[in-house]
Amino acid sequence: MPSTAEFARLNAIGWRGDAADVPAGKRLARVIAQHRNGYRVHDGSTEFAAQPAPRFLRRDVDPAQRPAVGDFVVLAGATPPTIEEILPRRSLLERAAAGERHRRQVIAANVDTVFVLMGLDGDFNPRRVERYLVLIEGSGARPVVVLTKIDKVENAASAAMLAELHTAIPQAEMHAINAKDAASVAPLLKFLQPGDSAVLVGSSGAGKSTLTNTLLGVER
Repeated sequence: MPSTAEFARLNAIGWRGDAADVPAGKRLARVIAQHRNGYRVHDGSTEFAAQPAPRFLRRDVDPAQRPAVGDFVVLAGATPPTIEEILPRRSLLERAAAGERHRRQVIAANVDTVFVLMGLDGDFNPRRVERYLVLIEGSGARPVVVLTKIDKVENAASAAMLAELHTAIPQAEMHAINAKDAASVAPLLKFLQPGDSAVLVGSSGAGKSTLTNTLLGVER
C-alpha cells in the first residue's frame, strides 16, 4: 500500500484515488509521453521509461483501451517496468483518427480542464474555438477559453473581439491575458490546484509554450 508521502507525490501529478485503488505490492505512475518504442511515466518524484504489457500490443485491441498520456497505470517489474493495468479514467479527450471514419484517437486521459488558446491578433477565429468546444464536449473535462496577446492589441479592438466571441459562445468561460505576465495569468491558477490536470490546445503561435512557462515559473 502506498505511503502517505507517496500519495502526496501522486496528488501533485493529478491522482485523486485512495489506497484501495492500488493493487497490493504494485507501483502506480502516470503516463506523460507515448513513443513508438514505449512510454515515459512519472511516479510523482521520478520520470522513467515503461513498456506496455503484451496484451496492449495486439492488433485487435481498440486503441482507446491502450495506455495514453494522462493515464494512471499499475506497474510491475523493473528496468524498465511493465504497464500491467490502466486505472479507470475520470475523463477522456479524443478525436477522430486521421484517415479513419469510425476510429478514435485518444489525446489525453484524466484531464479536468482544457485551456483553449487563441491570440487576439491574426490568430483570432471564433469558428476554430467552436470546433475545439465540440471536441471537448462529452469528454468529462471543462473548457476554458484563454485569449492571449491582449497586450498587442488596442483596447477598443480587444473589446470588440471579446464581444464577438461572447456572442458566438456565450456558455464558455473566458479569460483575456498577457501570457508573459504572471499577474495576468493568475486567474487561471484556480484550475490548477493539487489533484487537478489541465491541457492546452490551440494553433501554432497562440502562446501555449509561453503560458506554460509563466504558470510553471520556469522555462520548459
